[in-house]
Amino acid sequence: MKQFLLEERKVTRYIIAAIAIFAIIIGFIIMALSSLRQEAIQTHRHIANLHAYTIEEHFSQILQHASITIDRIPLLSNESTSDVALAPVFTELLHNAPYLRSLSLLNDEGVIIASSHEANIGKKVPVENFLPIPFGETPLLRIGVPWAGRDFDNAHSSSIEKPIPSSEITFLPLLKKVFFEDRLYYIIANINIDYLTNRYTNTLPIDQGTVSLWRLDGTLLVSTNPQLYLGASHYNLSHWQQENEDFFAHLRDETHSLLDVFRLAKIFPFIVEIQTNEVNTLGYWDKERQKMLGIIILLMTLTCGLTLALIVRYYNENSRQREQLSYEKQFRVAMEATQTGLWTWNLKTNQVTWDTQCFLLLGYQPHSFETPWDKIYELTHPDDAQDMLPSIQDQILAQATFLIERRMKMASGEWVWIQVRGKVIEFSEQNEPLLLTGVYINIDTQKKIEQLHLSAVAFETQEAILITDVKEKILKVNEAFTRITGYSDNEILGQTPRVLHSGYHDKAFYQAMWKALLEEGFWQGELWNKRKNGEIYAEFITITSIRNDQGTITHFIANFNDITTNKVEQLKIQELAYYDPLTRLANRRLLEESLHKTLKHCLYESHLGALLFIDLDYFKELNDTFGHDAGDMLLIQTAARLKETIRESDLVARLGGDEFIVLLKDIGKQHGSANHLTENIAHKILSLLCKPYALAHGNYQLGASIGCTIFGNDPKKDSTMILKEADLAMYQAKEKGRNQICFYKTSS
Repeated sequence: MKQFLLEERKVTRYIIAAIAIFAIIIGFIIMALSSLRQEAIQTHRHIANLHAYTIEEHFSQILQHASITIDRIPLLSNESTSDVALAPVFTELLHNAPYLRSLSLLNDEGVIIASSHEANIGKKVPVENFLPIPFGETPLLRIGVPWAGRDFDNAHSSSIEKPIPSSEITFLPLLKKVFFEDRLYYIIANINIDYLTNRYTNTLPIDQGTVSLWRLDGTLLVSTNPQLYLGASHYNLSHWQQENEDFFAHLRDETHSLLDVFRLAKIFPFIVEIQTNEVNTLGYWDKERQKMLGIIILLMTLTCGLTLALIVRYYNENSRQREQLSYEKQFRVAMEATQTGLWTWNLKTNQVTWDTQCFLLLGYQPHSFETPWDKIYELTHPDDAQDMLPSIQDQILAQATFLIERRMKMASGEWVWIQVRGKVIEFSEQNEPLLLTGVYINIDTQKKIEQLHLSAVAFETQEAILITDVKEKILKVNEAFTRITGYSDNEILGQTPRVLHSGYHDKAFYQAMWKALLEEGFWQGELWNKRKNGEIYAEFITITSIRNDQGTITHFIANFNDITTNKVEQLKIQELAYYDPLTRLANRRLLEESLHKTLKHCLYESHLGALLFIDLDYFKELNDTFGHDAGDMLLIQTAARLKETIRESDLVARLGGDEFIVLLKDIGKQHGSANHLTENIAHKILSLLCKPYALAHGNYQLGASIGCTIFGNDPKKDSTMILKEADLAMYQAKEKGRNQICFYKTSS
């Protein structure tokens, strides 16, 4: 009774421990679900930021294109302001800009004197409500407020007091100063807001969120939210405007949804707002989370109930066994449970006797055959039978007991490990053993576990392992293989390694690999393969051919590691070593190496090359006036223009600051034609660099001084001398008044 009470207390402690474990598991599940929800929010914020970036880029491109379109009007109309001269120009430009509704020319008083929409002529447009306010004489593209109507002839401007419902037909005017024969005019380009609304609705459907474009003064320009009014101000009684408050900071501070994001345009005065529909975006996830939590709680409840039922059953069964089982029955059950059989060995007759359990242990019907020593040898594995009897005799003589392990054949033909224990229980007068008894114990499971454990320790390494048969059929992979490739056992077994091929290597590569495997039995190298998700990765792999005793290949074993990160780091290091981080152009090191190779090629092939040394004029004044951010923006645009002017075989490099080099290769064998071609390219470069640059503070224009030198027929000149010649020619261009092109002359 006392032992029974102790067992009851032990079971009670187990129940309490199980309840505590269930509570901890539920807590961890709730924490995990909350963490997953936070990750979902971060993912959707990232998606919203991508939408904001895309829309900011799109609207900036529209404004940039509109600005360029306006700048072309005086040139295309030959400086004429007459309606006859401007009408075909407006028509052509509108044809290339489907988002523009009309183009109009205003005099300095704001009266329309020419328009692509004739009914607009004579209308007066107030030019004060446009941003940004221009500084100096630099013409900037300015953004107005939305107007209700199709065009100025039947439209009215929005205001804070009278905003426009988004359901009405609207347009957004853009204004820019232009000069016809040195006289000031204005050109207005009207953007079709419906075009923008449809475009952004396709980008971000209404059920997922809304897009809004705000002017920097807080005026709503465009929105896909049908409940908002265009021309309304973001500032109201609930959103006060603080003194000297930045509108972008105001938007961020007044945001109450974690999924709303804002993006300030780089060049133009507008802000993109993305309001994600949190209910639609996360509602499905929340419902699934609740379902999952409910299912888990239900399963745990059922598990608890099942556990309690098992405990009750345990008590009942334990009580019944204590009442019914005798010592003999308990002993027999123990023998069966431990897969143990009793045997006796009469040394006088050399006869072995088995009990029922010994036969059942090997899968035979009880007493289905006699068990002389010949039968014992027949049932024992040949490798174990040779030393079995001598080992038993030696152990008996030493200590009257023995213990051996051997493999015995079951009725199914399978070999299983049996541990045989025995002890002498009867001796002769001469103290010789006469009768032994002992047990057979099935230890096959323990043996297999040991073997599997050793195999698993060797197989489950950090290095991926792949085993195939001779026909390349995959037989086994380890966990590291799944981690690297993404393929699980069920997905990859039975396939061939060709499922991993990325297409990076050609047929000759694989032919060389197979030749080494078949002839040498070994191949090692780098492969570019493809993961399950389609991602290409690099691996360092060793493949070995496995042969049988006859020397025939039976299997292939491949060991590999993922070295993609190392490859990416090598590429990053190479990029840092050879390219300018700001402009992505070649740096001085790559230039010198390329120039050195070009010199060798020119001397060998009798070709000529050219080097252009470019220095921007008055670049320092830009940095001093508007800061280094404006200077960096201009340098990036300069690099893009230089790359447009050269062939793929040529090279553009940045030496540092505002100094650039253009290396022209293979420009002929005659000095005259080479000089002519170089001069044409230099003029093309100078023309592009003199065009206005679009900066955050408006358009900015500067020139450049270009020094040129021809090389290739003088073996005494090295890369340093050629760079110096181009540098001297550039300084000659500076001395001539800047914005000039000069060729190096020997006399200089």
